[in-house]
Amino acid sequence: MDYAQLAEAEEPSIAAYKLIREIEREFKIAAGLDKQFDFAGPARNLGLLYRDAPGWPVSIGSKRKAREFLEQAAALAPDDPENQLNLAESQLKWRSRDDAEKTLQKLDAIWPAARTNLTGEFWEQSWSDWQSRRTAARAEFQKIFKCDP
Repeated sequence: MDYAQLAEAEEPSIAAYKLIREIEREFKIAAGLDKQFDFAGPARNLGLLYRDAPGWPVSIGSKRKAREFLEQAAALAPDDPENQLNLAESQLKWRSRDDAEKTLQKLDAIWPAARTNLTGEFWEQSWSDWQSRRTAARAEFQKIFKCDP
């Protein structure tokens, strides 16, 4: 994650794009060691990396790979709001109405239990972030598709 912040600071540059390859390698190693680590963190982070990195020929960005890894993270840790939010936000970005609707409904279904289970000071910042992102995703769905998810 530190490399990712460094790559963002140096972007756009050859050094930043080289760091992206290192980040990809490290997340793949982490996935090989423990796919479940940090609520499927390696798959989640690979998905975000592929989603947000510039595409070929400059870098490794890939909608197909992003979708694959974000869906994998949501399947490995389906009760984690972060995984469902990342997937929903990506589906909205890609204008995948049916997929985004299903993911937002899944997020609504897991929300009460997650709110009960992920408590305490450690989770306060995450809940603040998740709440605002959930609200923004629902608003984006309405804006794009002119209906409620």
